[in-house]
Amino acid sequence: MWAGAVLVLMLLYICIGPNPYQHEITLDPLTGGAETSPVNRLVWLGLLGLAAPILWFRRADIPAMGLRLAPLLALFVWFALTTRWALDPAVSSRRLILYVVNLVICVAIVLGLKDSRRLHLGLAVGCAILVAIDLGSWAVAPGVSMTPLGLAAIHSHKNTLGAVMLLSAFVCGTCAWSRETWREQLFWWIVAGLSVVLLIASLSKTSLALFAALACATPLIVLIVAQRRLVRAGLLTIASLVLACALFGWLAFNAVNGTDPWAPFAGVTFTQRTDVWAFVWDEFLKRPLRGWGFGSFWDIDPAVQPSLQTDAWFARPDAFTNEAHNGFLDLAVTTGLVGLVGAIVIFLRWIGGGLSLIRASLGEGHRRSLGAALVLGVFPLMVFGHNFMESSYFTANSIFGTVLLLLGIEIERRLIRA
Repeated sequence: MWAGAVLVLMLLYICIGPNPYQHEITLDPLTGGAETSPVNRLVWLGLLGLAAPILWFRRADIPAMGLRLAPLLALFVWFALTTRWALDPAVSSRRLILYVVNLVICVAIVLGLKDSRRLHLGLAVGCAILVAIDLGSWAVAPGVSMTPLGLAAIHSHKNTLGAVMLLSAFVCGTCAWSRETWREQLFWWIVAGLSVVLLIASLSKTSLALFAALACATPLIVLIVAQRRLVRAGLLTIASLVLACALFGWLAFNAVNGTDPWAPFAGVTFTQRTDVWAFVWDEFLKRPLRGWGFGSFWDIDPAVQPSLQTDAWFARPDAFTNEAHNGFLDLAVTTGLVGLVGAIVIFLRWIGGGLSLIRASLGEGHRRSLGAALVLGVFPLMVFGHNFMESSYFTANSIFGTVLLLLGIEIERRLIRA
């Protein structure tokens, strides 16, 4: 129960943040960067204090968990090394410490619950509370909750509400499917349905697209994972051949007609993300191996922040940008190739582990176990796709990044037993 309470509190904080209803980014007049909330570190230290008793009572399980998390801990050692040559060492060190605190809290929650089904239910309870808060906000204070871009409710931006409701719809939907009584199923399906309503009201295109992809892909993933290894290899081969043939056919068609195969994509900017991507890529090439330091590229001392030294549109105060809108690019530019490769290896490890847990749960025939396994197996895949459009992986205070870290640690715990 205690670990579940810490989980719910952490989820509520990362989704709402220290400044409810603040729909505009407030810039610090002294630094020109986003204001740093002193409440943030106090909340995380408070959560760490709540998690400490769990670690004490589960101290016998810590050595085995530490061995299983060795690749992740090694990556954190590299992150710590990058703070030594960071553009802004103080900010870099502060953000790394925050993420280490985040890691410790997630380990405590996983060790305290020691059951994927409890973890799944804890996430669902937290999401249900968020749905109730956002619905209440929209009903009671529609003027404050709505922004010119879409519904934001209590959150900082309509895209934040979209991400929260995407998470809620997926977690509560799988929870509803896995319940055993019709009353429980009805309750959780209602919560999942309300999450979809709020998701649509947010007008978050990225989250809406990901929700549609999740709804279509989840049954397909279960169907494929349930097959024998030879069948899965055959399906993967066929899919690869179809994609290769489609690409070859497109190139051949343009060669015959003398047209540019890239012309249809020339005007695609992904809502002006391509300008930011090009800039970050150029900065990465200046220091490709070591990077500019963990968390030491955006929202740092304006005297050294690279983006503010340009005349690009995202350097203007009225177009404030504090991420590359691509988590892999942000990892590359801050932690170099070493950090990027290490992070991708761990990501793929979690994806593979989660899919293997789905397969194992199918053999058990227990709905609650399969529902929890779906969250562990499908959510990392979703975040992998989301990370190409937004920066969430190893980003402090990121909703998806924090939940992914929690689920990744749970996957590692499950694989210890395997």
